[in-house]
Amino acid sequence: MFYDNVKAACTRKGTNITTVLTEIGRATGNTGTWKLGKYPRLDLVMEMAEHLGVSVDELAYGKGQAPYADQTQGNEIDDEWVDIITHIPEDRQQMCKDFLRTHMVIPEKYADGKKA
Repeated sequence: MFYDNVKAACTRKGTNITTVLTEIGRATGNTGTWKLGKYPRLDLVMEMAEHLGVSVDELAYGKGQAPYADQTQGNEIDDEWVDIITHIPEDRQQMCKDFLRTHMVIPEKYADGKKA
């Protein structure tokens, strides 16, 4: 149910639905209908998803429950990575990308779990 999915996303982000709606400049009076199973307009869902840093699918279906979720299993980015990445200043993003790319392969001397 949409309401439960939004509530769960808000809880993970340390906020609540009313606060999110207020912060994005939207009315808070329709949440009661969401509890009854209705969905808001897509533009509102998109704004809420962007504000919470989650996908529209997560709000519509639940975390990892999209109809095609089994195809993307194991490709989810954990919240800590998302938080770190979104706080990298724009002028340093390329440097960070280059750094991470150089560390994506495990050097042979560490491959067996032992440090040389």
